[in-house]
Amino acid sequence: MKRTALFFAAAVLAAPAFADDLCTVNLQKLDDSLTTSTVGSPLKEQVEEAHQAALKAQSAGDLQACGTHAEKALQMLERPSTDGSSSS
Repeated sequence: MKRTALFFAAAVLAAPAFADDLCTVNLQKLDDSLTTSTVGSPLKEQVEEAHQAALKAQSAGDLQACGTHAEKALQMLERPSTDGSSSS
């Protein structure tokens, strides 16, 4: 019983740290990708919107939403363009 309680307490305490790490890591990856990639017009605005939403969520303390928005922006950058070539 004590092991179960200890495991549950560790999982609860680790969840916010993981969300913060995911937010920070995804924002860093996104910043790196934005500086190195050449992205066309409609996609660039969509990525910038998701980036701004991630930063806003981070400043509001919603680290899960921050990580989600940053991940969405990263996926947009990694998705191949319609002509079959990569967008980065």
